[in-house]
Amino acid sequence: MADTPQPHGGASELLRHLAPYAPVFGGAVLSMAFGERLTIRGKLLSAGVGLAAAMWVAPFLVDIARLLWRWGDLPISAVAVIGFACGAFGMILLSGLAQALAKYSRDPLKLVRIQIGNVIITGGSGAGDAS
Repeated sequence: MADTPQPHGGASELLRHLAPYAPVFGGAVLSMAFGERLTIRGKLLSAGVGLAAAMWVAPFLVDIARLLWRWGDLPISAVAVIGFACGAFGMILLSGLAQALAKYSRDPLKLVRIQIGNVIITGGSGAGDAS
């Protein structure tokens, strides 16, 4: 009977695994106030990218911080700050990218600009431009 594994507490075990991501969730809720131009789908996608950044980029940055930290163990508050920053940066990056894509998806040739000598050729709404 001593060899049989004891079942772990379901909710407490789940909470223990999700606790490091609490700052990320806080950053997600906070950043929802600043993404006014995004739709609900855009906000959910932005939160998903922020969570992914916090789950995969933040541990890498925490390991680097632990290597560079000279004063004993890295404080747990520093780990939370790194997770929050990675999540918020991931969300902000996707939010800005989504807004830029929405702007240029209407007229993708607006980005094209070719200059040959004194002649400037632009795509989109502007025709040719000679300087």
